[in-house]
Amino acid sequence: MQLIIFTVYLLCIAYFLYRIINAFNDEYRIRLDEEMLKKQLEALSLQEILGVSFKFEKRYEFDKLKQLVINISNKSKSHSIYVDWDYCALTDFEGRSRRVTRLMPGSTLDLFQEQVFSPIAPNTTLKETITAEDVLKRRDSDPKLPVALELQVTKVLVDIKALNNPKGPDTNKRRYARFMQQKQDLEFFLELALRLVGPVRSLGGDRAHLLCRFVLTKLPWTAGLPWNPK
Repeated sequence: MQLIIFTVYLLCIAYFLYRIINAFNDEYRIRLDEEMLKKQLEALSLQEILGVSFKFEKRYEFDKLKQLVINISNKSKSHSIYVDWDYCALTDFEGRSRRVTRLMPGSTLDLFQEQVFSPIAPNTTLKETITAEDVLKRRDSDPKLPVALELQVTKVLVDIKALNNPKGPDTNKRRYARFMQQKQDLEFFLELALRLVGPVRSLGGDRAHLLCRFVLTKLPWTAGLPWNPK
């Protein structure tokens, strides 16, 4: 009888440990593939003119990454740079292309409306918050208000858990399993559409497209313990 009680006790301990590990096993780190971006800038002879960077937290829970903070620097003294947001695109883990939306506080614009390009004067830096159009939703309407309500980000930018959808392709489930086992990274992309205007450029500006690759690396479950800094 004592052996049975002891066995049940051990099983309960194991079950609770399993639940604890699962509760913390949902964090990852994201980084920009800077080497890939550097090679593109060099190929376009833009390394002395243009700089692109992103601001990330040290780590994210699966449901926390909903937007990107991008910095685009114009390092030249004579060129202006324009970002054509309507020609930019974000992908998901399956390579599906999605329209980029620049987020502005209190925006009530129609999602189908064209976005104004952003100019970057010489020796200045543009800082914007962007996301994919399909994660936005307008706040619930209020009959007392005659104006359109602001847009809100209601979904994650890239849905890791969706890869493990029972109805999804087996390849996605395998990618999810390998990611959770820290054997494979996940990736998605941002294509930036830029125009450079200057003394030796065409009247409408020379177009340049940059592909930014983001790599997601699964962290061990211990990273989520309360005493580990965010």
